[in-house]
Amino acid sequence: MSTSGDLDKIRYSFDANLVMDGSGRKLFQLRYKDACGVDSVAVCRNDLEHLLANILPQAATIRFQQTVNRYETHDDKVQATLKSGEVIEADLLIGADGLRSSTRQHFWSEGNCLEDLGYSYAAYSVNSKDSLVSDCVSYNNPGQLDALYRLRDSQLAALHIWRDETKKRPCQEVGWAAIRTVTANSHPSVVKVVHDGAESGAAPIIDRLTMVTLPRWSKGPGRAGMALASAELLGLELKKTGGDVAEALGSHERQLRPIIERLQDRTKTMAKMYIPKSTFMYYLRNVTIRVMPYSWLVSWHTGSVVAELDLEKREGVL
Repeated sequence: MSTSGDLDKIRYSFDANLVMDGSGRKLFQLRYKDACGVDSVAVCRNDLEHLLANILPQAATIRFQQTVNRYETHDDKVQATLKSGEVIEADLLIGADGLRSSTRQHFWSEGNCLEDLGYSYAAYSVNSKDSLVSDCVSYNNPGQLDALYRLRDSQLAALHIWRDETKKRPCQEVGWAAIRTVTANSHPSVVKVVHDGAESGAAPIIDRLTMVTLPRWSKGPGRAGMALASAELLGLELKKTGGDVAEALGSHERQLRPIIERLQDRTKTMAKMYIPKSTFMYYLRNVTIRVMPYSWLVSWHTGSVVAELDLEKREGVL
């Protein structure tokens, strides 16, 4: 299964992330290749989903608009009943249907596996021919980060992250009102994109920044939760063990859990740097970054991708 040619058709090549303060003054510009040490590409999730769906083997079947209503285990098999009433028997049931996974909730309640990081976010795309100072630019204010990405066909993608200690999940129905309130004092480019998005009727995704921290990645025979990035390694382990699901799941978790936990710790550290909590820490961070040698900045960011590269090597991607 090769995807390289198809990826070229949907990829975006963002060479660098230009980070500005709230007034539009440059803080730093980080070249992705310097931070990662390898070439990388960005793709929109919907484009990637279509690509993967089109190259699945004939043996794989997609049930659209279906969820798992309940499941039962019988010896070493799992019987899952879908919303439609259809019953599917399988060797393994994986809860990998997103952060708010309805399948995973059959195994663990949200209170036991979701760690709130103290931020809310909103993301959406909008038609806009307005020029950006860079194809990937971020504007930073105390407790807030606004990122804009130039896509194809006059499309812009926007991401807003802000500190929110309420720990209440934002309501989708008040999405644009919440975004407008948060970005009221943002850079004019951000305010314009928010206005265009609201006027266009686009539906923003708005939620809490949350980590999945499962006590165990599998639970009993044939039931597991999984991040997308670990699917290939589990497949390799299933081949090694001759299809022994329990042994493959155990080996998969032993290899990847330390790497995933290290990545999650780095994510928390980076969030504090990119979105300082107080105004004092915001200006102190800005001064520090402006006088910091570029090599130091790259080195600090490199630490956050070492685990990701380690993960890819473990999976045989690199």
